[in-house]
Amino acid sequence: MFLSLNEGLADGQLSSTLSKEIMDHLSHLDDEFRRYFPDLSPQHAELAKNSFLCQVDDVLEDAQDEFIELLHDSTAKNVFQSNILSSFWCSMTESYPNIGDLAVRVLLPFASTYLCESGVSSSLAIKTKSRNKLSLEDDLMCALAVTETRIHKLVAQKQPQKAH
Repeated sequence: MFLSLNEGLADGQLSSTLSKEIMDHLSHLDDEFRRYFPDLSPQHAELAKNSFLCQVDDVLEDAQDEFIELLHDSTAKNVFQSNILSSFWCSMTESYPNIGDLAVRVLLPFASTYLCESGVSSSLAIKTKSRNKLSLEDDLMCALAVTETRIHKLVAQKQPQKAH
């Protein structure tokens, strides 16, 4: 598609206003991709996955002092071993803002992609031919909630209505 567009732009087959609109849109799209997926080196990805296995030289100079503190922080090591990666970095961003910010930028695109995919899967499972309710909000909220729903407890607390 882009080859055809490039040929059309180069040959002057498109009007100048349409050509400008397309170029502006693609430029904006490029900016958005760079904002969501910044250029990060493989060392940054390793730093986000397991900082305790990285070398000081692999970290940017302005964050090296912070990184050395993290390496020698026994509490951070315990938190890393007992939590999932995202929870670890969320708890470390206040103590180690430079490294935490870098790790979050590495991990964030994958978390948001996962949430989108699980949302689509849940909505497809909920909205079947036999159940074509227009509004999915409440059901999706239960399906995607991080906290466990206690529907059985709510039902047990509900008092049956008396017949008149």
